[in-house]
Amino acid sequence: MTHDRRRPQASTDPALQPRLLFLPATDGDYADSDDTAHGADLDHLPDYTLFGTRPVEARRVFWYRWLAGHQISFALWRAMSDVVSRRGDDLPSERELEVLTSCIDGYSAMLLYSATVPRDHYHANIRTRMALQHPSFSGAWAPDYKPIRLLFRGRFDWQDDPSCRELDEAVARNRRTHDFIADHLVPDGRSLLQKSAGTVRQGVSRDKEDLYDNFFLTIRRPVGHAELVTQLDDRVAELAEDLAHHGLYPEVDGRHHPVVTGRPDPALRPLVAEMPATLRRAAHLVAGMRYAGARS
Repeated sequence: MTHDRRRPQASTDPALQPRLLFLPATDGDYADSDDTAHGADLDHLPDYTLFGTRPVEARRVFWYRWLAGHQISFALWRAMSDVVSRRGDDLPSERELEVLTSCIDGYSAMLLYSATVPRDHYHANIRTRMALQHPSFSGAWAPDYKPIRLLFRGRFDWQDDPSCRELDEAVARNRRTHDFIADHLVPDGRSLLQKSAGTVRQGVSRDKEDLYDNFFLTIRRPVGHAELVTQLDDRVAELAEDLAHHGLYPEVDGRHHPVVTGRPDPALRPLVAEMPATLRRAAHLVAGMRYAGARS
């Protein structure tokens, strides 16, 4: 990545067309599939600038980023749940710990990518759409996060093992990133769920999970591992094209709206400076994992 505002950007305006994401049921195994399926080539992703030099159509760009950032996160969560659901209380292998660590960093990068939306635009458009889907719309309804929630809370006994040091650091980065983004987009700290009286303590029903899936254009059906990898690779390539054309922080209403730039917390800076590379590493590791048999 380069921070030079004068660097020429990609000449072709990427389509940025939201599309359906197909995932297996959260408690379901992968379908049999042709492992020769493959997605976009991630070995030669374009460079990008931090600040875009072209005005953008804000509704189109940031709606796409909100959906794509979440969809990539869902695919990464699924790969993480493949590890923890099969390992249970047993320490994952070195390779599996590498997958978990890289996927968590990829998820943190997607929090930052989605949150490039200017705060006013987020409240006027994206948050309004979520509220129209349901007044209490909440990330707590995400079906694919539930199987890995304990991992982010450090609740697995094996997370105390010295071999989990890098994983622990990734979890800590994710927590700081999540808190920072929440403070940036919703300074008053009140989510839609918290603003809906009498709903905070309610459990998550399947209907709410379905609403969440529907909002993010996610369909549950039999999906092979190769198809999951293809969908992930294609979205990472599209994200890289978006960044190459618009920059991480596009020009909106004559100015840029940086989120992390200049923030003193050094843990977040690599997630901004190396966003496509972080996702490429995670995607390659996910592609290399093959699981057989039923999920526990």
